[in-house]
Amino acid sequence: MPHDDFSTLFDLLPIGAYRSSPEGRQLRANAALLRLDGYATEAEMLAATNDLALEWYVDPARRAQFKVELAAHGRVVDFDSEVYRHKTRERIWVRVHAHVVRNETGQIQYYEGTVQDITQERSARMALLASERRFRAITEKAQLLTVIYGADGILSYASPAAQTLLGFAPAELIGSHFLDWVHPDEVAEVRDEIARILRFENNGEESVNRLRHRDGGWRHVALLANNCLADEAVQGVVATGRDVTQAHLAQQMLVQSEARFRSLTEMSSDWYWETDDRCRLVSLQSGPGADTILRRDVTLGSTRQELPGTSLSDAEWDAHHAQLSGQQSFKNFEFARTIEGRQYWISISGEPRFDEHGSFLGHRGIGRDMTELKRAEDTIRHMAFHDPLTGLANRRLLLDRLQQALVASERHRKMAALLFLDLDRFKELNDQKGHDAGDAVLVQVAQRLKTSVRAVDTVARIGGDEFVVLLLDLGQDLGQATAQVRKLGHQMLTSLAQPFDLIRHEHQGGASIGAVVIDDAVLGPEVWLKRADSAMYQAKAAGRGTIRFYRSAADA
Repeated sequence: MPHDDFSTLFDLLPIGAYRSSPEGRQLRANAALLRLDGYATEAEMLAATNDLALEWYVDPARRAQFKVELAAHGRVVDFDSEVYRHKTRERIWVRVHAHVVRNETGQIQYYEGTVQDITQERSARMALLASERRFRAITEKAQLLTVIYGADGILSYASPAAQTLLGFAPAELIGSHFLDWVHPDEVAEVRDEIARILRFENNGEESVNRLRHRDGGWRHVALLANNCLADEAVQGVVATGRDVTQAHLAQQMLVQSEARFRSLTEMSSDWYWETDDRCRLVSLQSGPGADTILRRDVTLGSTRQELPGTSLSDAEWDAHHAQLSGQQSFKNFEFARTIEGRQYWISISGEPRFDEHGSFLGHRGIGRDMTELKRAEDTIRHMAFHDPLTGLANRRLLLDRLQQALVASERHRKMAALLFLDLDRFKELNDQKGHDAGDAVLVQVAQRLKTSVRAVDTVARIGGDEFVVLLLDLGQDLGQATAQVRKLGHQMLTSLAQPFDLIRHEHQGGASIGAVVIDDAVLGPEVWLKRADSAMYQAKAAGRGTIRFYRSAADA
């Protein structure tokens, strides 16, 4: 190849280009290769190069391997080697591509190719590999459970300890949601903790939660999480957990023991009781904390069923009485009492008592006021099914009621409908006035929507500024049902078009509504919700402040 051709093809390349003889002499080098090897001119480099195997490669044997591949295939691709910058002797890594150039008789004239400095790339790759090896060495040999999940809560990694701690192979956890493994009673608590972790607001302390085991039971696991979403090598939340089931059970036993001891003292908020062999109260000792529940109307000689205000059904009493008559121990038998118009929940635990001759005397045990705990459980259940800002039903409750509506529609042949509302200019409000202003508008929207519907209907907030209204009992005629929905939809648009009061200023909003009349109970809740969502986008496309009924692609 003439010199001018070589210059045209190679001199302006941003990576090194060369020619070398099979014996290892440098024949040509472009400007990029001169810079890589530390030379100012091609003449200087060619004069200084005699044997590339000895002078350029850190491992001279790489030149022989290079030639073997060229001889076998006529070219070399991605040949990575550690070399010296020829003049400065600095060690770097390069990636070489080359091919053989032969004359008209088939003899090798020279090798020709490119050289690219990959030192930084390889250092980053080696650092990543080292980090991965360290991570696996730490997690895969440890007894600690390590999981990684994304901002969406989906697990992308689980260490082998999942098998010993939870009975599941790591692959069985990957792809599931972290909350799927949490005890239902603790899902709300863990969901809030995950939100704090994502906001970097968690306190860095372990939280003990129950995780599902393959045997159907639950294991108490002390979890500690760290937000590594911004770390490119991790891109997730790393949570480690250790099995504290035995310690937790031991702690529970200690707490129960202490509670029994406290119940025998006058300062206890619990109370101690005894019954005779006919289930009648014969002893009752309490501290000040139990005064409200154990008033003077609790008289000795009465059975629990006979206590005033007790909501204990005959069936519940018969089952409890069978335990007592059978001289059995029992724990956490719960019943309610209404005192001065307020309901209290009581939990009692007991064991049989015998005299020195083994004759059955009755039962003894402790009682406890469970009212606040019951109210807390009610609050948690409410939080699981309602939007915390507006108090409306959330997506989970909406889908549940929609499923019930489909069943009722199938049974009674009455139509229902969904209205999917998306607020107009809401993002603009958030950007200009802040999220407090946005929250204030969402609360007012919820109030206006609730006043627009009947008691049998459901208003839900399922997203940031997305609301869904489920209308029930719309009759059996499709045309009449559609007319009712259209009328109500326009009333809602009119209501939401009115200014929202934000104390120092007003916000002029509005909404777009997608509607769908439910006339086929066979389709599931998600299908109808998606259709209403699709109709909402059709409304937005038609212009703000409009309502559109769902039209499939076939109808368009």
